[in-house]
Amino acid sequence: MELKDLARRLPEDIWVIFEPLLPAKVWVGNGRPPVGNRECLHALLYVLASGISWEMLPWCFPSYKTVQRRLREWLRKDAFLTGWKQLAERYERLHGINGDQILLDGSKKPSKKGVKRRGRVRSIAVSRAQPST
Repeated sequence: MELKDLARRLPEDIWVIFEPLLPAKVWVGNGRPPVGNRECLHALLYVLASGISWEMLPWCFPSYKTVQRRLREWLRKDAFLTGWKQLAERYERLHGINGDQILLDGSKKPSKKGVKRRGRVRSIAVSRAQPST
């Protein structure tokens, strides 16, 4: 499967894994009807596969705030991680995972402030000391 396939539609074999795990959103009649779980999962996987930021999510998907809110709910109920593990196990059965070719990228994580401090920065402000002459 390529990114262009995921961009067009959520593959049925992925939806079959997640559908029973994700809690249904029930509309109580107030406000807009909620976006379906399938659309939110599709948008989430698109962000993960493409590496774009949430704000750059194309217009054809639900609002990125809706998708983030739904992801928080799924994570709180442990539904997304369960489905993700099942998906990883399925991939490993079908294709195998080569541990030598795994790449972890931390470039999107900001560094912690104050971890590596440089030497003392010299001040260029006017000195408060009295002149010695």
